[in-house]
Amino acid sequence: MLRIVADENMPALSLFDGIGQIITTPGRPLERALLNQADVLLVRSVTQVDGALLEGTPVRFVGSATIGTDHVALDELGQLGVCFAHAPGCNAMAVAEYVLQAILSWPPGELAGLSVGVIGMGNVGRRVSALVQALGMKVLAHDPWLEQAPAGATLVTLAQALAADVITLHVPLVDAGPHPTRHLLDGPRLAALGPQRLLINTSRGPVVDNTALLALLRSGTGPVTVLDVWETEPLVPPALLALAASGSPHVAGYSVEGKTRGTWMLYQALCQWCGEAASRPMPPLAPSRQWPHAITDTASMLAWLHAGYRLADDHQRLCEVVGLTPEGVHYRSEAERAAGFDLLRKRYPARHEMAGWQMAGAIAPAWQPVLSQLGAVLVR
Repeated sequence: MLRIVADENMPALSLFDGIGQIITTPGRPLERALLNQADVLLVRSVTQVDGALLEGTPVRFVGSATIGTDHVALDELGQLGVCFAHAPGCNAMAVAEYVLQAILSWPPGELAGLSVGVIGMGNVGRRVSALVQALGMKVLAHDPWLEQAPAGATLVTLAQALAADVITLHVPLVDAGPHPTRHLLDGPRLAALGPQRLLINTSRGPVVDNTALLALLRSGTGPVTVLDVWETEPLVPPALLALAASGSPHVAGYSVEGKTRGTWMLYQALCQWCGEAASRPMPPLAPSRQWPHAITDTASMLAWLHAGYRLADDHQRLCEVVGLTPEGVHYRSEAERAAGFDLLRKRYPARHEMAGWQMAGAIAPAWQPVLSQLGAVLVR
């Protein structure tokens, strides 16, 4: 039987019953001594996995229940002969729903006809693209690895994408190679946005130069800003949070479905690695839910989305952890803020994706396409 060390924040670890013995541990920091008797390590995005962590241990399989891999030194794992698996797309819909709610909470007026610069067209970017197109918005997609635009989108340069009304970031954190993304939005690019645009970052904190962004927001020349990720995580700069339209503790993808799907994908990969049949289905998740009200405008659409999840709740919880008062004063130490950030993630309340809601009220034709993209069911 395998010996498995797993991040305590991973749900549905019972999937591995019969395959191995599970030991759960905080993902940050991970005590290396735990790996001295482990065959398998299962993590999320807060654990830095590299040769220094694994060398000299019996670990031969590492799984990350996340979309991104920038926290894993893949070359070093390969040199050690360690198999790696992750969960691309597991929480793409949860992140897309977060972005949708941010856009609907911002609008300067009619959304139809406005443009959205979607930077990074992987699983999440494509989900976001489909949702905003269903709202009648024009998608300007930028991804240097693509040669052809995704359905309904226009493939553009980075400069053209940053000229859109809304800019939303969905790229990995890359430091080397032909297309690095660290400080992709640096001071000059951020300054060019101006205060009329909406900037959403749900990718990785260092993709945006947080120091430059703070300076612009302080001067009143920065964009309307929604941040789920921060350059100095788990420390959130109080001054930047105070000036953001909304902030959250790296939880845009933290739906019950997204996290469980990530664990299930690792279960399948581990079964394949050890030559066992992956016979267990993904556990059932969302309860039956019905919405009796009509959806005819942005306000009624947001009312339904808020029945499942509210960005404002995450913002309030993060402000409390940081010790940020309405006057912009903060009173917690760095250690308290960092510990609070991780505790918010550990104790995050159950948040279900919107798929499966039974819509019993009248739905205006303009809103039916986006409801369909979200997986809602119209009751006739």
